[in-house]
Amino acid sequence: MTSNDAGEPVTKGKNQAFWPGAIMVGIVAAASFAFHLSAEPSFVDEWAYLSQSYYADYWLDGQTQRADWLDYPAYDLPPLPKYLFGLSLRLAGYPRPRPADALQWYRNTHSQCGTLAMLTAARWPTVIFGVLGCLAVYGLGAMAYNRWVGLLAALFLAFNPLYRMHARRAMSDVIAESLILLTALGFLWTWRRLLAGRFGPATWLAAGAAGVAGGLAPLAKLNGALGMIIVVAWGGFACVLPRLALRRKLAVAVAVTGTGIVALGTFIALNPFLTAQPRTVLNPDAQDIARMSLGQRLGYLVSHRMKVSRDQMQLFPDDALPGPIEKLSTVAVQGFGRFGPFGPHASNSVVRYDLAQDWGASIWLPVVLLGVIPYFKQGQKQRAAGEGPAGWAILLQAGLALIVVTAYLPLAWDRYYLSLQPGSALLGAGTIVAVAGRACQRFRHTEGS
Repeated sequence: MTSNDAGEPVTKGKNQAFWPGAIMVGIVAAASFAFHLSAEPSFVDEWAYLSQSYYADYWLDGQTQRADWLDYPAYDLPPLPKYLFGLSLRLAGYPRPRPADALQWYRNTHSQCGTLAMLTAARWPTVIFGVLGCLAVYGLGAMAYNRWVGLLAALFLAFNPLYRMHARRAMSDVIAESLILLTALGFLWTWRRLLAGRFGPATWLAAGAAGVAGGLAPLAKLNGALGMIIVVAWGGFACVLPRLALRRKLAVAVAVTGTGIVALGTFIALNPFLTAQPRTVLNPDAQDIARMSLGQRLGYLVSHRMKVSRDQMQLFPDDALPGPIEKLSTVAVQGFGRFGPFGPHASNSVVRYDLAQDWGASIWLPVVLLGVIPYFKQGQKQRAAGEGPAGWAILLQAGLALIVVTAYLPLAWDRYYLSLQPGSALLGAGTIVAVAGRACQRFRHTEGS
């Protein structure tokens, strides 16, 4: 999954040049997220996930037919973070909370089911996934442009105040975002190989790996479906590329289909809420769910999530974004301001527009928008060289993230802007590297003359 500075596949000998940057990204990101982890203030939703971490024991012990899988906590919060946090507590020797603790949190969201040391132990999976997300951005930048872009984009993400904060919390957001990026990384590698006519086993294994990540992403948070949306969009893009052999287009279509099947299978297999049929006395709500088919339960999950968002808009009217103008303006100001690389370490969501928090948008938004130019040119070069235009693929990925976030955005809460940050980091890094490269060329020309 490497490329040279022109975005071309590297040879085995050049492979060594890729890994120092990846190692550096891993070390820097891990240090950024893990440093004084216990000092990170606890957030209310962390205790919600912690209180439901007993589902990890049910899953690990093979208890997938328990009535608990049809209870409200089972479908209100996604299962993968609960598995990870419960496993982390198990490895650290802490007892897992019980169902009564989960119900207590819903009665009183200020309730806490453990100590700060216990919460810190549960945060380590989020730290690990935060690092994986940075590594995925490095790989995407290296494939689409060059290693310097990948390195700079990964560092932008590692020190992005929003991404870093969520990488230090026992919540679902960074886990889902990292899996979206891993889905994109695996499929972009597959996509480029197929467009180059390389149909070997490694290509199809990468497509399968992208499917696993694509299925795990919505298991972490339903908006993790963005990973498969990107895969489908790249597949459609390949099909409309001119002067591309039909065989290669068909291969991409097969890869998209296979990746989707693996993703759906992963999502279903790891979420017993969708399949559990407990042989015990159930309460009326659980009985209604037990009668549902698999498709009906999938629809129930989506409708529940949408209802929660609508209810939150009613509960928090000052933060609600009911119309397109409100959504677009907050994305432009907050998404690239207080949640961009120049934003504060701790934001205040009570104030919708605040120069002290959002001033960075005046710098970062133009830098990101200018990144369209070098990526477009890079895609042209790759296309002319007979390669898959990965530069164009990244533009499509970043554009889709912007559209999905803006369209869905229900509230001006920080977590909803997280999916904007990887694409912004890639485009912003492209601008900076392109400008620096042009400046170096002019300097060398001046020196030569």
